[in-house]
Amino acid sequence: MTDFEIQRRLRDLRGPVEPSRDLWPGIATRLTAAAAPAVAPPRRRLPLALAAGVTLTALAGVLAIALQRQPVERPLAGTDPAILPGVGRVPLDQVPGGDPRLAGATLVIDSAQAQLEAALEQQPEAVFLVGLLNRTHAQRMKLERIGAQAG
Repeated sequence: MTDFEIQRRLRDLRGPVEPSRDLWPGIATRLTAAAAPAVAPPRRRLPLALAAGVTLTALAGVLAIALQRQPVERPLAGTDPAILPGVGRVPLDQVPGGDPRLAGATLVIDSAQAQLEAALEQQPEAVFLVGLLNRTHAQRMKLERIGAQAG
């Protein structure tokens, strides 16, 4: 086939083309089938949902029983829960706003700061430790604001 014949056939395609058979009966049957109300499929999800609910309920019950049987660690009589090993007790005058409820948070921040400073002395080139130390200072400032509002 030459280029001339290809161009001639392409020009012939521009005009209207009559289909070889009547298309309307097929279109009409599809339209009536689409317009008919769809029959709802049988509900197969309901048994699965019920089984999942029963399973979750049984799992929650087993978990609740297991948690009740675990021994609870309680502080010894006469010990202060605001004392962390290696840090000691925070005097009330060092707690922000003098609020004893903030003593635990002060202990944790002091401990974190001490650990970060010790790690920074061992590895002074560790930039991520400086970032963590800065975040610790930001937490201390937030705790100071909370203490000022509480006191």
